[in-house]
Amino acid sequence: MDNFKNINKISSYQVILLVIIYRVIIAFTYLPIMNTPPGNQDIWITLLLSIPYTIILGLPMLYLSNKFNDLTIIEYTEKILGKVIGKIIGLYYTGFLLMFCIVIVATLVEILNTTMFIETPTWATTIIMLLTCIYISYKGLEPIARGAEIFVPFILGVILLFMVLGYNNYDFTVLLPVLRDSTFKELNIGALDRSIKFSDIIILAMITPNLKRKKDLNKIYIKSIIYSVIIVLLLAITTQAALGIEYAKHTIFPFFTFNRLIDLFDFIQRIDVLSVVAWITGNVGKIAGYLYFTTVAFSQTINRQKNQPYIIPIAIIILIATVLIKDRRSLLGIGEVLQGTILVTSTITIFVIPLFTLIVYFFRRKSLK
Repeated sequence: MDNFKNINKISSYQVILLVIIYRVIIAFTYLPIMNTPPGNQDIWITLLLSIPYTIILGLPMLYLSNKFNDLTIIEYTEKILGKVIGKIIGLYYTGFLLMFCIVIVATLVEILNTTMFIETPTWATTIIMLLTCIYISYKGLEPIARGAEIFVPFILGVILLFMVLGYNNYDFTVLLPVLRDSTFKELNIGALDRSIKFSDIIILAMITPNLKRKKDLNKIYIKSIIYSVIIVLLLAITTQAALGIEYAKHTIFPFFTFNRLIDLFDFIQRIDVLSVVAWITGNVGKIAGYLYFTTVAFSQTINRQKNQPYIIPIAIIILIATVLIKDRRSLLGIGEVLQGTILVTSTITIFVIPLFTLIVYFFRRKSLK
């Protein structure tokens, strides 16, 4: 796998940046938290409550990654559960990562084709996008991580810039009164929903063998969760304050809509283009990363030493799936079905399988030593 463990050593800072942007870019695109229970002015409380839930749900995976810090989740699952079951689960993890690749690409292409490239065929937009991602993925993990040091601060800087420039549009009274329209049950359901869908944490379980300082794994996990939640919280609060609670819930791209309200100076027009550039950059980075980890998961499942030979075949699968999905129905139009699918698969991936693997490990730990 391009000497996956020996050459591609990356820093804790780079991993934190990758995990943060993989989560934040979803909020940057369509802020799903707006329609998560309680779906009102108290969603910021939901986000804060999601922090302990996310930490708890990821503990089985985190424990195993610490115990087997020279192995990826694919490798230590097979080691613990045995060859046959391990390979089945390895294929499931590969399919899970591939599913996210397809969803991200299909969503990105749908947005581009409906807003900017109306006359461009789906296949053309998808190929252009995937060619860039194939090139980045083929370079390996270290260039992806080094790229994060450039594009992640840029994206976060753009988000902060629009938050500051939009100060004239804010009405923070819409966030009041606190807790009047929410129940304890709604807040916790929403928090649990958000924590389960933090599926990007699987990337950390794939990267662990490549960390320069493996003892930083717990710190990376906690920091990634807290920092990403804070950024999403700021996105949600500023968008609600600018658009209002109900409008923010019913618009497809809340933060972009908010960006278009900014009227800076007469001589600066279409400043929202900067937001589009940051958004495309973030999505390309996430697609490239997920494409890379999908091929690594697959190559480790079938016991191959290199992941590069599988990048183009898997990219072709993504291309075919994207064209079939995009030309038949809108992903944004089946948001509830998609979110339900992500909820179920993420629960299995992030919590159920790692918990089962951990239980088996405790029974087999003496023989595994």
